[in-house]
Amino acid sequence: MFLGQWRKVIALYIEERLFLFILVGLLFTMGIVFGTLSAQNLEQEQKNELSQYIQFFFQGMKQETTPVTDTGLARTAIFNHLKTIFFFVILGISVIGVPLILFLLFAKGYILGFTIGFILQQLMGKGFLFTVTSVFPHYVLIIPALMIAGVANIDLAGSLLKSRFGKALRPVSADLLQGLGLNGLAVLILIVSGLIEGFVSPLFIYWVAKLF
Repeated sequence: MFLGQWRKVIALYIEERLFLFILVGLLFTMGIVFGTLSAQNLEQEQKNELSQYIQFFFQGMKQETTPVTDTGLARTAIFNHLKTIFFFVILGISVIGVPLILFLLFAKGYILGFTIGFILQQLMGKGFLFTVTSVFPHYVLIIPALMIAGVANIDLAGSLLKSRFGKALRPVSADLLQGLGLNGLAVLILIVSGLIEGFVSPLFIYWVAKLF
């Protein structure tokens, strides 16, 4: 019964903000596409430099006798995720910062697309295996968390704007609590992704590196 009610609430929330979810998803996808194209259009000198960096990375991993999990990496990843959500909240409350939220989502997709595109271009089949094992485990959580936070703060900005013009359908405090709650959910998901990035992904990277 309880789970059924929550499913209805979630379904209703997504249905009422379907346009925002499509917009956020489209921008993120466009970022991935442009990032992938940028990786393909790099100058040969830049490609050589990045390729050398990748080779040095794998050589270093091969020298390790056991997988190395990284507390510092997990801490850094979580801190960066918290900064992103904090910026989203500030930009949403400011109302005029909504375009910057959209730009940040595009930029996140661009970085992901560039990284995956370059690795696939340089390493082919092994690159696919590397991206699946090293990028997918934490990004499968990062992407929905960013979409939740993006939509929540854009929606919050819209609610604040409506309240200023006296067109709000409910107290702005309710919209604020809802927005903060969704941002809190995104933070929890991103904390888990940070832990995966620091403690799980290195295990996969270690074993995949042995194939290179």
